[in-house]
Amino acid sequence: MMSKRVVALIMCFSIGLLFSTGDMAMAKEKVFKWRAVTHQLVNTSRYVGTVVPFCEMVKKASGGRLIIEPYGAGVLFPVSESLDAVRDGVVQMAMVWSGYWGGKNPVFALAGSRPGDPITEFGENFYRAEQLHPILSKVYEKYGVKSLGAFDFASTEILCSAKPIRSLVDFKGKNVRTGGLGASFYPKLGAAAVSLSGPEIYQALQLGTVDAAEYNDWLVNMEMGFHEVTKFVIEPCLHTGATDDKELIVNPSAWAELPEDLKQIVFIARDMARYLSSRAYDVEGKKAKLAWIKRGVQIIDLPPQDVKEIRKRAAELIVEVSKKNTEANEYVQTYAKVLNELGYTEEATALGFK
Repeated sequence: MMSKRVVALIMCFSIGLLFSTGDMAMAKEKVFKWRAVTHQLVNTSRYVGTVVPFCEMVKKASGGRLIIEPYGAGVLFPVSESLDAVRDGVVQMAMVWSGYWGGKNPVFALAGSRPGDPITEFGENFYRAEQLHPILSKVYEKYGVKSLGAFDFASTEILCSAKPIRSLVDFKGKNVRTGGLGASFYPKLGAAAVSLSGPEIYQALQLGTVDAAEYNDWLVNMEMGFHEVTKFVIEPCLHTGATDDKELIVNPSAWAELPEDLKQIVFIARDMARYLSSRAYDVEGKKAKLAWIKRGVQIIDLPPQDVKEIRKRAAELIVEVSKKNTEANEYVQTYAKVLNELGYTEEATALGFK
């Protein structure tokens, strides 16, 4: 049987169809043609499984009145330029991880990854995202774009390693490929953080340029071929729990031009993309994990006492980041409140929740 959430989404989607059909019957409406970029590589599951269906749903529900043409990572310009491209109207929309703009504002870095985050499942992830969105939205507005909220769900990343890391001590001296706040997190564990693009990771693990690398979950990392050059997977990967893989941002002027019914269709299609991601990345990720194990990749579970210490250092880092500006402080306070509400009282207290 379908869940109530799915039924509700289908009903809303149907309403969107009715609205658009009714509008077209009244008069010939203007056709809006948008371009959208994402950090996902074309033909990977997170591109084919959410980005493409989102664009197709918008086109169908709008009766062709809003056509969004998607472009994968680096096709139009470097991913790091996506925020400015949306602001300047080079493209009208982007579905991109907020951590790419962490250098502009610490809130973007926190939105991209929260070291030590205990949240791993879909429902809690989106509850947190909804509670934090007003703060993140204000920051996006400062940089000239409008945020429409989290686009899809990302399972917890895995730490691929060519060398065994069996304890906190074993991180010392290791070179770890990471992104976002990982650049500050891994040095707290005694490792050196290395910045590499996704396509560079395979060779880096193969040649020993890095000892370990985090990039994505079991499924996406397998699509990238990392299971071929990985001997060990270290769990848990404490740089990030479940997260919003992409924030949906739009050019404010382009958004303002859309009729209200088309705006609602975009939101409905976004919610359907969230649902699709929750199914695909959870179920397919579990299948992918089994494929890694069958290939002979060994999973190493870090000792509980080390996990506790790593979470402590992660919390210290987040508190440091919270002091960078008032927005970051507000973000961390709200995040801590959410953790407490969800029962993660120890983690919330470490972030200053009282």
